[in-house]
Amino acid sequence: MSIEDVGNNVRRYMKLRGLTIPKLSAEIKMGTATLSNLLNGKSEPRTSTLVKLSDALEVSLEELIADAPKLHSLRFRTAKTLSGREKSERDQLKHETAIWLSDYCSLEELLHETMPYPLERLSCSDPISAAMAVRKEIGLNKNAPVYDMTALMEGVGIKLNIRPFHLKKTFGLSIGNMDGGPGIVVNSERGLSVERQIFTIAHELGHLVLHSSSYAVSDDVEDKDEEKAANLFAGVFLVPDDALMREWEESKGLSFVDRVLKVKKYFKVSYLTVLQRISQLNDTVAYTDLIIKFRKDYKVQYKHDLKNHYEPDAISEDMVAEMDPNALDPSDLMEDRFSRLVRNAYEEGLISMSRAGEILHLPIRDMRALAASWKELC
Repeated sequence: MSIEDVGNNVRRYMKLRGLTIPKLSAEIKMGTATLSNLLNGKSEPRTSTLVKLSDALEVSLEELIADAPKLHSLRFRTAKTLSGREKSERDQLKHETAIWLSDYCSLEELLHETMPYPLERLSCSDPISAAMAVRKEIGLNKNAPVYDMTALMEGVGIKLNIRPFHLKKTFGLSIGNMDGGPGIVVNSERGLSVERQIFTIAHELGHLVLHSSSYAVSDDVEDKDEEKAANLFAGVFLVPDDALMREWEESKGLSFVDRVLKVKKYFKVSYLTVLQRISQLNDTVAYTDLIIKFRKDYKVQYKHDLKNHYEPDAISEDMVAEMDPNALDPSDLMEDRFSRLVRNAYEEGLISMSRAGEILHLPIRDMRALAASWKELC
């Protein structure tokens, strides 16, 4: 147990729960100066103090005293200025990501199932060329849609973690090779469509391929040029030029709205991605004009508007989970390799049931039920 890590853990949980030093001091009946020394790593807390802190912060004693794993190649960027609370949420997200990645790598080593990462040898600076090069490297036909994004990523050694987190100003983040990655964490918070999550994976893949050198930089400030390049990479990777033109031509007998929806469903992307790709292939048509036309025609054709059907810049507090028209189902994006490794390690006696539950963030009762279902269903 590191005294510094304990202080950092306490400080992080305090901010997440909106507790100040005076408030926490009063709750655990400790002087503010003494608590400040603990937070700054200047004094080692007694066991009784740690118990009081864990109760006040509503976390387990193990979480409170855990050594904080460090990530040296995590790429977290935001164009928005973060508040103090959001910075704490960001730090918590980084902390949880480090633990997840450490557990993932440990499972791979235990089971001797470490995956190679062949995309590391690609050297492309142009987003369009890079997107097509990645398709070729992973064995995806240059015109084929991405039917199973998670299987494709996991098949080339990219670890995926798709889960909701409350940091409302980011859709995802990625980790480079030096920390046991590459890995991609995707925000599946309420209000973010499956289409948005798929695009996020492709976007972070673009960063891994195009901007590998930026993973060694400790910087949370978004680089607009890099973001633009990653977006273009993602669009071309998910909706290649020739494939889009073919599908668009084959559906030319349909209305504009139905053509977009048909192409959207085929490529498993949002209608906005389809419109953006059309505008990129036809520089005489502005993206914003296509959005206006689509929404106007959609309302006429389907007798209701597309209010809240968009890819948000950030998730508002009161956002309703309104999906893309003809939306994908959550089952269209389910990563399963991590949980499969947990099951294999448990059934081979390499980890205990309690350890399996800890890795999967399940109470022991729920872990027992899951293990029983594994036996029932084979």
